[in-house]
Amino acid sequence: MMSSSPLSTVIRDVKGYASDLAESWLDLMKKKQYNEAVQLCIDFLENYGSAFKSRTLEIDEEGYNKLLILLVFFKGLHEYVQLCQITNDRNWYKDHTTVENVWIKLCDCRERLQFSSQYCQGEVIDRVFSDLDGLEEFFCNVFGEGSYLSPGIVADVSLCSICNQDCRACSHVAGRLYNGKICFYQPINPQLNHVALVKTPKDLRCRIWSWHIKDNEDESIRIDSACILTSFRVDDFLQDSETKFHENLY
Repeated sequence: MMSSSPLSTVIRDVKGYASDLAESWLDLMKKKQYNEAVQLCIDFLENYGSAFKSRTLEIDEEGYNKLLILLVFFKGLHEYVQLCQITNDRNWYKDHTTVENVWIKLCDCRERLQFSSQYCQGEVIDRVFSDLDGLEEFFCNVFGEGSYLSPGIVADVSLCSICNQDCRACSHVAGRLYNGKICFYQPINPQLNHVALVKTPKDLRCRIWSWHIKDNEDESIRIDSACILTSFRVDDFLQDSETKFHENLY
């Protein structure tokens, strides 16, 4: 189990602390000690996720930003280990549910690590991105490049998550960090305008799989059970209740 360092120490030397943990994690992965690598990530997320969520830390805005990036980083590593565990079964790609779950986890992992790579760089990130690229290439070889559903959404207005003002009138920028919070624009009274079939979607999770396509009696086709919209955010695991936050780590 990961030894817990005082949070003040983590914040003072956040990059060094993350680097030491990442090296330990990489060593475990090279030995294929997946359970231990998962536990290292869980320990960090439990110890510092709860402290981050409580918002009682004596750190400044930059400290909260750094801690959030680290939490997202270790959540991404956690998901990567889970991918390794699932795909360690040579027949994983023959089960439809497993295929869909692996694809979604691949997307989640990549987006979290792309976000955290603005601060966390080095051999760990390079290795994981290389493996994710390889897994995505495997999907392409086995299932094709894929087609996707892309919804068109109209809304009365979009509000900034930081100041709760009309995003067109505030100074905050979507995707940037403010005191440990990621700015995003929340649509008010959103309505589905249309759904398009595309090759390059905004959200790769909205993929149509061959088993979603069914034949109708009139020789037309329909798409069953395909996803058209997700609520994913790189910090979504921190938005859950304390109980659900801990449950979702396992």
